[in-house]
Amino acid sequence: MALNDSAVLIPGTGRVYLAAPGQAAPPDPRNPVDPWSVVGHTSRDDGLTITRDNGDSEVKGTWENPALRERRDPATWAITFQLHQLDNNTMELFFGAGDVDTPGVFGVQGSAPPVERALFVRMIDGSAEAGLYVPRVSVGSDDDISVDVENFLAFPVRAQVLQVTGSNVMEWYAAGLGKPA
Repeated sequence: MALNDSAVLIPGTGRVYLAAPGQAAPPDPRNPVDPWSVVGHTSRDDGLTITRDNGDSEVKGTWENPALRERRDPATWAITFQLHQLDNNTMELFFGAGDVDTPGVFGVQGSAPPVERALFVRMIDGSAEAGLYVPRVSVGSDDDISVDVENFLAFPVRAQVLQVTGSNVMEWYAAGLGKPA
C-alpha cells in the first residue's frame, strides 16, 4: 500500500443529517437534499465519536491444536455527538417524542422510546470530503445536559447503529474508496 497524501482528512467542518429509517443514502453525498435534513448545530469542540463494542472473542482448540480457531461475537457500533440547537428536533432526539401542543413548550414525557432515523455525516476538509451513511440508528440521550456559562448549552446524543436486514451496517463515501473506476 502506497502513501496517499490526498486520502488524509482533517474534518474541520461537517454536517449531520437525518431522514426516515431505511432511507437510501443521498445521491450526492456533497449535497444531501430532501428527504435528508440537517440536525442543527453540533459541537465543534467535542466533535463526533464513532465507537465500537467488539463483543467477546474466544479461541477454540482441539487436542491436536489448542488455538485452531477464533470465535468472535458481532461488533456493535454507535455514533455520539452533542446538539447545541434548542428546538423540537433536538428535544425529541434527546428526550424522545414529547408534547409540542403548546407554543414555546416541549413537554418531556416520562419514558419515551429512542427515535429511529437514517443518518448521514459529511466530514469536510476544504475540497476533500468523506461521508458516513447509516441506514438505521436509534437516537437517544447519551449523558447529562451541559449548562456552562462559557460554552453552548449541550445535549449529548448517541445514535446506536441498528442492522437493516440485507444491507450494510454502514457505508463510507470518499474519493478512492471501492472498486477503481
